[in-house]
Amino acid sequence: MHNIIIDEGFKALLPALDKDTYAMLEENLVQNGCRDSIVLWGDILIDGHNRYEICTNRNIPFNTINKDFDTREEALIWIISTQVSRRNLSPIQLSHFRGLHYMADKKMQGGNRRNSTEVLPESTANRLATKYRVSSCPRPRKR
Repeated sequence: MHNIIIDEGFKALLPALDKDTYAMLEENLVQNGCRDSIVLWGDILIDGHNRYEICTNRNIPFNTINKDFDTREEALIWIISTQVSRRNLSPIQLSHFRGLHYMADKKMQGGNRRNSTEVLPESTANRLATKYRVSSCPRPRKR
């Protein structure tokens, strides 16, 4: 059994499930077991916080899989990409997660691309805009 570490920063990334959704997940886990593995980065839980909590409280067996990341930012980007594709998030929440992804990506690149010796084929904004199917240019503010 793993000594699983809950990283509060990773756990707090996405809004908590509402009571009804949490109850439905708990009922499903009790009836069917935990079919989806809990995802770890080393010993740090990065995916399956609700499943882990329910399984631990209800003594439901679960499996784990491990993802290998070189940095916290890589793990953060994986979490965001995975969760955004799963959850029904509001446009504001989606925009927030795209922003977090952008900031983590820029940090991995060392901040300002112009100071880097590595030449990237396209800007972070353009690459992420393509990934998330949005414009890379912010809308002008109304005055």
